[in-house]
Amino acid sequence: MLVRLPGTSGAIDVTRPEPEIRQLTSADTLAYRDIRLEGLRCHPEAFASTFEDERDRPLDRFKDLINQSLIFGAVLAQRLVGVVGLRAHAEIKLRHKAMIWGMYVRHEARQYGIGERLIDAAVAHAPGHVEQLQLSVVTENEAARRLYAKAGFIEYGHQINALKHGGRYYDDILMVKFLEA
Repeated sequence: MLVRLPGTSGAIDVTRPEPEIRQLTSADTLAYRDIRLEGLRCHPEAFASTFEDERDRPLDRFKDLINQSLIFGAVLAQRLVGVVGLRAHAEIKLRHKAMIWGMYVRHEARQYGIGERLIDAAVAHAPGHVEQLQLSVVTENEAARRLYAKAGFIEYGHQINALKHGGRYYDDILMVKFLEA
């Protein structure tokens, strides 16, 4: 990609790193634990769980998360820099739906479109398995709301006081994407 930077006379070739997007396996447990705890610590308002709840959990608990859900990871320069989970409902009357959960991209990797690629991977996996994807996002997280809207999610509800952390309440926007049959 050629980019003209201010104060330069010509274009400079800037190579955009391409992350590998793949499903996490048990071999990724330690890296997944690290990025999950970072997300919980840096953005406590964005997750139902807390850093304090999860930091002392055994590594096997994180392995169980990987084995019980479909978790996509973005790997850049051999480092896990983003994750998103996809979990279908087990109850028979809800099996047509799945939840997007645990979305997090490390700060230094946010300029590369990794969040979009992770959501695209989850959405691409869902047809044939479920009819709709649901997620919730804190109302203040405008960047995430834009990302989900760009991926075709629509807002269908507003949950007041959905989360409480540090004495403060956070509202959630509920979003859904209906998939083609």
